[in-house]
Amino acid sequence: MQNYTRTDYAQVGTTNRGCMRVIPADKEKDFDLIVFKTQPGNSIQSLALGGPASSKKKDKIFVASSNTVRGVNRKGKTFFSMETNMAEPANRMFVRGVDVVLTGRKSYTRYHDTVDTNSYLCTEDIHDVVSLVFEDAWGAREYTSVLACGNSTLQIIEGNSLAYEVRLDSIPFTVSLFMGDGGHTKLMVLYGTKTGRLGLVALPQGGGRTLWEIQTTSTACVTTIMCHNVTGNQFPDIIVGKEDGLIELYTVDETDHAHLFGTFACEESITGISCGHVASKTETDIIVCTFTGWLFSLAKTSRPMIENLPVAANFSVKMQQLRSEVEELQLKVNEEKLRYEEITKRQGAAAGSTFFHSFQVHENFEYSSVHGAYNLTIELVIPIDFVVVQSQLPIRLMEVEKNASVVSEVHQDALNPWPLLASYRCQANVCRLELRVQANEGDGGIINLYVCPKITPKCAQVREENGISSEG
Repeated sequence: MQNYTRTDYAQVGTTNRGCMRVIPADKEKDFDLIVFKTQPGNSIQSLALGGPASSKKKDKIFVASSNTVRGVNRKGKTFFSMETNMAEPANRMFVRGVDVVLTGRKSYTRYHDTVDTNSYLCTEDIHDVVSLVFEDAWGAREYTSVLACGNSTLQIIEGNSLAYEVRLDSIPFTVSLFMGDGGHTKLMVLYGTKTGRLGLVALPQGGGRTLWEIQTTSTACVTTIMCHNVTGNQFPDIIVGKEDGLIELYTVDETDHAHLFGTFACEESITGISCGHVASKTETDIIVCTFTGWLFSLAKTSRPMIENLPVAANFSVKMQQLRSEVEELQLKVNEEKLRYEEITKRQGAAAGSTFFHSFQVHENFEYSSVHGAYNLTIELVIPIDFVVVQSQLPIRLMEVEKNASVVSEVHQDALNPWPLLASYRCQANVCRLELRVQANEGDGGIINLYVCPKITPKCAQVREENGISSEG
């Protein structure tokens, strides 16, 4: 994807996986810019677009937070609200017509016109869910959904029961309908695994099978899959977002096989990908959302950047005004930082005047069979200053080439009882750090990480990783 460039739109704060969609444009208007903000409440865990089952236009927004599902129209008005009877928070959601499918950590529930119609209790963790969308392709089977489960299986739920499983070589983390509707059979589903593999399965009644599975360009977890025609080929393309910040674009041939078209790296965990005509009437933009909240588009370099702005003549003037406002705000922020540091140094923490910041840490701890080691990823919204690692085990640190950090280890002695004590001091503006460690087979114990961002006064959050084992 060398001919694609990135254009940043906004930074909205930390985002959860699958909480960004592009709303279809209103064809009656050349430009339809609608901005609204929902009322504060519980954090949104999942988002889906819906509308009448008979219509291809899906412009109704459905959000799941805690045990509540709300529907919001494109003007920000709430038109639907449903309190579920789930015993655990809803993590993933799928919407079609009057059907709302919700999954918690181990529970699956389908609501038909707000009525609890189907439910299933899974013995494994559920990472994602998708439903087959065309009843005509089901035959005599009941409403059918696909669960990506933590025991390396895709579980096919028909009605209230498990119809069958499709066993995979690694844990599926993301599922999506092939070509957006299940392909020509309407029964095909794409899946992405925690080890960076992408596959396609056919799920007819009575039993399913894997059509193909390929290794993507990295072993990072696949966090999102989107099917949309971006390259202009005959069939919709497959766009894959990954935890290490890689965005991969695959084209599909007549035999339904995927071929790598290009990649783009943004160095931040991808939480959402969608497509639409955002900055152009004629060409499709790839809209990307990251964990740290960056919302940006990938568009072809040959496109004029302001080709469709309704007020292009005043664009440069407005940009200069915005730059001036940003510079003024930056000066005020720097002045307040200096004043706060002086107060902190003068009065000290004992005086009770120091405010300790709370920051969200996104972490992932997985074993990589490719490297024969455990990968531990730490990501913050604000830049990381340093990370201190303490381990009860004599683990070994491995070099990660893309890390912009300096590693220092302290040998075990009378003053240091820890078998491993090390620090990672990061360079400027590093928000994501990847650690790779090896352990002896059969060992188990606790690893403590002290994550300290670049804030004043210095403070850290402690992350504890339990049950490390190198068996298998």
